[in-house]
Amino acid sequence: MIVKDCLHNDSRINWRRRAILSVTSAVLLAFLMLALCASLPKELTTQKPTEPVERVLTTEQAASLFGDNQTKPKVNTWHPPHIVKVWMARHKGRVFRIIQLPRCEHLETVITYNPCRETIKQAKLRVGGVAAVTGSYHHPRSMALADFLQRDGCVLAGARTGRSLVVINCDGLLDISTEYKTIKGQQGVSALALGQRLVPLEQDGFSTAFMNRVTDRMAIGVNQHFIFIIQGKSDIWRLAHFIRTKLPVRAAVNSDGGHVVKGKAPVHIVFRWRSQRISNEIGSSKLALSDKR
Repeated sequence: MIVKDCLHNDSRINWRRRAILSVTSAVLLAFLMLALCASLPKELTTQKPTEPVERVLTTEQAASLFGDNQTKPKVNTWHPPHIVKVWMARHKGRVFRIIQLPRCEHLETVITYNPCRETIKQAKLRVGGVAAVTGSYHHPRSMALADFLQRDGCVLAGARTGRSLVVINCDGLLDISTEYKTIKGQQGVSALALGQRLVPLEQDGFSTAFMNRVTDRMAIGVNQHFIFIIQGKSDIWRLAHFIRTKLPVRAAVNSDGGHVVKGKAPVHIVFRWRSQRISNEIGSSKLALSDKR
């Protein structure tokens, strides 16, 4: 009986030991699993993928991050000087007087019309101009214009020949054009038909005898920054050659010549300063130059 009790007690002790070992093993296994999960990389965890985030950079931010490698277009900030330049030149046996004016918004071009006729000097003084050139052809007795004239979009005389026009655009800049259809009736645009195209030289319906005649001539030429008035006693051939080879013009046209250059005519093209301040500055500079002399 005593032996049975001892065996029974031993079995109970062994069972308890096994239970304690099982619990301890389970706890240790749980800790090991937790440690293993904690040591795994985050990429292996199964999570719902997040939506990609888009960020729009401003122009300044993109330039600071990646650099502004784009070449910016060059802005032409040069402005022609407000100077009226006059000089004489000899070409192929003929003497020409040239007036150079700035082609900018500060110089106003005025098409004058006086049915009683006036000289270039009178037209220039009447509107306060600094330079002038003869206008279009006209009837010698009635003074009626022989070709197209438009002032601020109002057509005063219709086109008859289709020759080149001196055009004053809405921005005030003078140009030489043949686009009657786009210019005619356009609000704020003035235009006057002149004579033969000199640069490039075109006959424009004029006879060879007219082109060969040596008489008083006036012409007007333009480029991007300047306006040129050319005056001299010459034929058309030498006048056109002088303008094309000696002056930096892209277009030039002949105006009314002959007796009206030194005589009277109803129409003139006069140039004057828009601002009184510019006129005063130029007057002051002239006085300073005269004092130095």
